[in-house]
Amino acid sequence: MSTTTSTETIDVKGGHLVSKVKELIHEGNVRRIVVKDSDGVQVLDMPVSVGVIGLLVAPTMTAIGTLGALAADYTIEVERELATTEPIVTPVSTSQGVDREADEMSGYEQLLENYVEWYKARDLDAIMELYAEDAVQGMPEGTFEGRSTIRDRLAKELDAFSDIDWGYVSYVEQGDAFADEWYFAGTHTGPFQLPDGTTLAPTGKRVELHGMELVKLRDGKIVVDNLYYDNLVIAVQLGLVPETVTTSA
Repeated sequence: MSTTTSTETIDVKGGHLVSKVKELIHEGNVRRIVVKDSDGVQVLDMPVSVGVIGLLVAPTMTAIGTLGALAADYTIEVERELATTEPIVTPVSTSQGVDREADEMSGYEQLLENYVEWYKARDLDAIMELYAEDAVQGMPEGTFEGRSTIRDRLAKELDAFSDIDWGYVSYVEQGDAFADEWYFAGTHTGPFQLPDGTTLAPTGKRVELHGMELVKLRDGKIVVDNLYYDNLVIAVQLGLVPETVTTSA
């Protein structure tokens, strides 16, 4: 099957830059992403090769997150690879389509899909059914032991941010454990508890973050949920630390 390429131009606000780039990469047929500022100056040229999404996430998304915090408007030029022949499509009913998608997922990836859906819907009751009573959640802010403690932490997080976009771009599973690379974006519109215990009043700032998590399960329930990400990225976007630091020789 031969292929051809097409180019699309997308205008995006700086606060949504990371989540849009993540979405484009996840489409699977994007081969190059070029980001330009409001003056038309190219600030990033990112080739996207099949099978290297995981390698792109950490270093490249850090750079893109920094760009998003520096300017309000960007233009993304997207180069896609397209097949020149029409695929054969077998019509299915809506319910058959859902069943097929579920069949192609492992049980644990379906759990992750449910978590993402319920988190964005702010359905804490449903989310907590995924955790064992003695579950432990580890993250840069500390360790949260027990389902009720994890629920309280999630509730504070959801109270602090609105307009949330959260999802994952890669997934791997082995035995009773899985890992994924995720992204988060939200607007700080509520009180936000900082690691030192103080509370930051709403700033109205958009926060975009990427990270990884390792999840271990027992009897289909989450018992360990370790999240890894850079707190400094959050601090910079909330204006708690300067974007650049000058050091003397």
